[in-house]
Order: sequence, then structure tokens, then C-alpha cells
Amino acid sequence: MAARKYAPPRSWIVPGTEWPDGPLVDEAPPYAVVTAEVVRRYRSVIGSRSLRSVARDAGIDATSLGRTLAGETVPDVHTVAVLEDALGTALWPTYPRAFSADR
Repeated sequence: MAARKYAPPRSWIVPGTEWPDGPLVDEAPPYAVVTAEVVRRYRSVIGSRSLRSVARDAGIDATSLGRTLAGETVPDVHTVAVLEDALGTALWPTYPRAFSADR
């Protein structure tokens, strides 16, 4: 199966605001909303740990993790799962606003 092409998640942020905390534009796709929430949750639990130490513990490439955190790429299921395991917490949102009834 060929890889899908996505606009970087951070490209859906409202102009003049910061990734991942600024609001996303109304037409932001679900992958951008989920990626922003995964990054927010990641940042809220890492404390003083370095990106490299988290990546090492998760068994993933630090550069790939950095690109996800910067909103350049969409994390795959494996990446989120191993990060959750390494950090001992859920990163995937249970009910992102992208899937709410008013969307």
C-alpha cells in the first residue's frame, strides 16, 4: 500500500498561533486534531526528560519523534503505542473534538 500524502498537521493551525496549543482552523481534518492532542499530552507528561531519552525508551527514532512533535508528520499507531508504553500514560484522545456531533 502506498503512503498517503497529508498536509503537515501544523499547517492547520490558525495563523499567528503556535503549534500545538493554538486553535486549529474549522476545516482541520481529524488527523490534525488528533496529532495536536497527542503532542499536547506528550508535552504534559515528559517533565525534564529529553526527546532522545524518550525515543530510546520507546525504541523509535528521535528525529521522527521530533518531526511529530513539531507538527511536521502524522504519528502512526505504532509510534503512539510505544510512546504510551514508554511514558506509562495514554496519549491518544478518547473523543477528539473532530468527531463531535457539531462538526
